[in-house]
Amino acid sequence: MGPSIWESQMLQASPSAPLDVLVVGGGIVGMNAALALASRKPEWRIAVVDALPLGGGGSTRNAGFTCFGSPSELLDDWRALGPEATVDLVRMRWEGLQALRAMWGDKALGYRACGAVEAFTDEALFEEVMAFLPELNEALEDVFQDTAFYAAPAQSSTLHALCGQLRSPLEGDLNTGAMVQAMREGLERAGVAWWPGLKVEDLTCVQGVWTADAGAVSVSARHVLLATNAFTQDLVDVDVRPVANQVLVSQVMPGLKLDHTVHHDRGYVYVREIEGRLLIGGGRQWDCRDDDEVAQRLKAWAERHVVGCAPFQVTHRWTGQLGIGSSRRPEVRTLKPGLHAGVRLGGMGVAIGTTVGRMLADLALSERV
Repeated sequence: MGPSIWESQMLQASPSAPLDVLVVGGGIVGMNAALALASRKPEWRIAVVDALPLGGGGSTRNAGFTCFGSPSELLDDWRALGPEATVDLVRMRWEGLQALRAMWGDKALGYRACGAVEAFTDEALFEEVMAFLPELNEALEDVFQDTAFYAAPAQSSTLHALCGQLRSPLEGDLNTGAMVQAMREGLERAGVAWWPGLKVEDLTCVQGVWTADAGAVSVSARHVLLATNAFTQDLVDVDVRPVANQVLVSQVMPGLKLDHTVHHDRGYVYVREIEGRLLIGGGRQWDCRDDDEVAQRLKAWAERHVVGCAPFQVTHRWTGQLGIGSSRRPEVRTLKPGLHAGVRLGGMGVAIGTTVGRMLADLALSERV
């Protein structure tokens, strides 16, 4: 069975009358790509499709951290990439966060400049990072015009049973749902079509026109932008693969005092407060049998180290998919004439999604097809 005549008229994108741009993936990258194109080419016909009924891609399943990398995570990057590439990566994240805030405003994003703490339970790792800290701060001075990280007492009013803490006043958090809603309203104001619930299963190109097959529905466009991050391998051959990260949210905790975000173990575990509840996620570095064991370890970590976090009941639990690959940098490139991809955000979608989206839009604008 095919679409109704009304649905076909709504899509209005046949091979004989293609869209100018079809964006596949309605998360931060996809929406920002569409908005950038609409602002520079208001006469273009642009649509965003997303496989999920509510849209939003993986962006509605993240934890809402506005982060650029904890000290132990950046030490790993320093060793793997070198100093210059690490600083460039942090700069991209920081500038992306500033662009996000400038475009939408802190109120619309539910943004809080609450600062962040890296919590250490491994004495050897803490000493290693402390020795690295002066060099790291000096290298990042040009990015922030400020000191990125400083040592704090091992025990505090919010965290305990630690061997060390490093703080940054520059990070924060936001309300992911509010962010996505603001972007979606921006699409509507810009005249960009929004078609959730369409899962693109195949892409073909005939005489310079791309057709996206979404089962009973097909949509044609001169340019296709892939903003599907972890799942892009389902459509084309790119260096990105999905990695699952669990997120748990507790019931309301009257004694919870957490007023900043928390990173632990090279960023693999992350904690924040949301509306009086505790959110904790990650744990993919642990060698666990299954998701339930990961969840139990996450709960145990929070109950041991977060002040006011009594044994708690999980009221929300979900899995988000990170897009990672052989490089820590995002991959933004033209795959074929008219087909472009902006993927491999590596768990930093909030920080770099705006920038990657704009870079993806630039690829379409710079190409004549």
